[in-house]
Amino acid sequence: MKKLQEKQLRKFWKKSPRELYLTSQKLEELLDQKSSQLQGVFENIVDAYVVMDLEGNVLKFNEAATRLFGYDISKEAVNVVDLIYYKDYQYAISSFTDLQTKGFFKNYEARIYTKSKDVKWVHINASIIFDKEKKPMAAQGIVRDISDQKASEEKLIESENRLSALILNLDSGILLEDQNRRIALTNKRFCQLFSIPVAPDLLVGQDCSNAAEQSKLQFENPNLLF
Repeated sequence: MKKLQEKQLRKFWKKSPRELYLTSQKLEELLDQKSSQLQGVFENIVDAYVVMDLEGNVLKFNEAATRLFGYDISKEAVNVVDLIYYKDYQYAISSFTDLQTKGFFKNYEARIYTKSKDVKWVHINASIIFDKEKKPMAAQGIVRDISDQKASEEKLIESENRLSALILNLDSGILLEDQNRRIALTNKRFCQLFSIPVAPDLLVGQDCSNAAEQSKLQFENPNLLF
């Protein structure tokens, strides 16, 4: 499956008409020109900066990109297909289609392989580089490593799931509201206590402000609760 997806993606890069490709010499000259103009920006930027040709071959890494991906492109050839995590190939194809048809894509979040085959989460904004005749001749992207952010999000989701499981199995009636007084979570015991004839998950999202007002007199200190 992985080899089939990789073959599809490599084939995808070759869909652009050959007349859109500039000679390597002209491409190099334009990239050198842009690099000299933006040297102070991209060489010192915290995020990785990548330039590739229209077949996905990497032409330029800044130092941050070299550290992120682990490749020294002055010594070894790299194609972006080699960097894409196998489960994200279809998403990659969709995003690269946007790049070719719209000239850019934004907020691409997916996993990549480094040279050592570590898997990292990245956020990418990319755009096409045009020559003076407005013909596409390369693509550039800003790549941010969001692996730590994703790990934190996963831990938070795990904590929320554990809390939800605990609440749902408590022998006490529990009702959690959001800031708009809509039900975020409740349990079966709550429904039993208030004779609510539906499953707890069906109550999620319901406005409970009226019900709270009507039932508050059943509590010993209603003004502290509602």
